[in-house]
Order: sequence, then structure tokens, then C-alpha cells
Amino acid sequence: MNSLDTLGYCKRLETVGVPREQAEVHAQMLAEVVAQVATKDDLDALEVRLKEWVKEWVSLYVGEQIQSLKVDMLKWYITLCIAQTSLIIAALRYLPH
Repeated sequence: MNSLDTLGYCKRLETVGVPREQAEVHAQMLAEVVAQVATKDDLDALEVRLKEWVKEWVSLYVGEQIQSLKVDMLKWYITLCIAQTSLIIAALRYLPH
């Protein structure tokens, strides 16, 4: 979590001539902004979640596509084996004995 010493920040502004009320508002606004800034822990957690999401997506969608390609390749392989066998049988049948 980001921390900001608002009291110290306010006092530093006052020492350079900023009125107290204005310095307090500056300190409050800066504290709100700093609270919204992502920390290293936030980014690390996001990285872990993103890696898990990518891994899940790849296993789900890419895995399905690979399965589909395997089936298509098997169909082509069987078709080509049958065609090759038919050509060999036809060539042997029409060769002179």
C-alpha cells in the first residue's frame, strides 16, 4: 500500500508560504491520488492473474483447435492410404503377367 505523510507534506508547504487551508487541501488531494496508484504488489498480482487467464485460454481454445486438426489429419491420412492402396491394386491388376 502506498503511504504518504500528509502532516509532514502539509507542514513543508506551510514553511514555503502556502496558507494552512490550501496546504491541507493539497495534502488530501495528493493522498487520494497516491491511494489510486498501483503498487508493485498490485502489478505482481495482475501478472499472476493474467498468466492464469492466458494458460486457461490456450488450453481451452487452442486445445480444441488442435483436436480438430488431429481429426482432419487422420481423415486425410486414411483417405490417402485407401487411394494409394487402390492405385497399387489397379496397377498390379493391369500389369502383364
